[in-house]
Amino acid sequence: MPYIPFPSHWPMFTPKDKLAEWFESYARLLELNVWTSTTLTDAKWDADKRQWTVTLVRKNIPGIGEETRTLHPRHIIQATGHSGEMKMPSIRGMDSFKGDALRHSSQFKGAQVLPKGETRRAIVVGCCNSGHDIAQDFYEHGYDVTIVQRSSTYVMSSENGIDVLLGGLYDEGGPETEDADILFMSIPNAMLKRMHQDATAEISRRDEPTLKGLEKAGFKLDSGPDDAGFFMKYFQRGGGYYIDVGCSQLIVDGKIKVKQGQEIEEVKPNGLLFTDGQLLEADEIIFATGYDNMRGTARKIFGDELADKVEVAQHD
Repeated sequence: MPYIPFPSHWPMFTPKDKLAEWFESYARLLELNVWTSTTLTDAKWDADKRQWTVTLVRKNIPGIGEETRTLHPRHIIQATGHSGEMKMPSIRGMDSFKGDALRHSSQFKGAQVLPKGETRRAIVVGCCNSGHDIAQDFYEHGYDVTIVQRSSTYVMSSENGIDVLLGGLYDEGGPETEDADILFMSIPNAMLKRMHQDATAEISRRDEPTLKGLEKAGFKLDSGPDDAGFFMKYFQRGGGYYIDVGCSQLIVDGKIKVKQGQEIEEVKPNGLLFTDGQLLEADEIIFATGYDNMRGTARKIFGDELADKVEVAQHD
């Protein structure tokens, strides 16, 4: 990060608590004015004064509780990530579900710890990273799990994918992060796609046993846009891939079941009815169905007039 880089001895995958402590220390050392538990409720641009009028509601303030503040900045930066609001499908019968939970993956707080000997049924709709991680969490907590795959997914193992795509660049012994960023971002997109076609073929060769096992289990695979794999799917769609950290083997072994290629006809009180007539019973249903474009968040914060002026971004 600017001015204070991450410690060079840190692992490639930094634990969440370690990263949270780092952010708190970073803000304190650089004397940044960080407001958490704060919601922007209104924002208007004055073209004559060339400034914003912004209303903020702050909560959990020691000794105060909640307060409303009005500010007049000249600039606002929307740093809310490349995705927007959650994409939750509207399916007939959703209100009739009698199980414990029917929610979007962004609202998933973790699988319940079940009493010894008790088994519960979970259905996860969606097969990208969130869907796989949630399905794995359910399985590890003793649930009977089915993952619903409606189209196809690009799958690569974390170990082989990172080694082939980023080995020698973003790893211990590689160049400084700033230099690595320049090296990576300086490759023209057309050339990057061509390079990643070869890289994707090599990753698939290394992952062949797992990929064959997935296909045997009924899981449908693809190789990304123009067979260019993970990065091109991320750049062009913002989804449709899984970086495997263990769930694929659970599918291969039949520990997590797959329902492939069928749309949901209706939500029943006890599960999901598919267009092929099959009813899958469930106690919990999670829709890992992704997010809208970041323009949706801009619309929510700044209103239609400004959001309509925002250019198309990524997978819109």
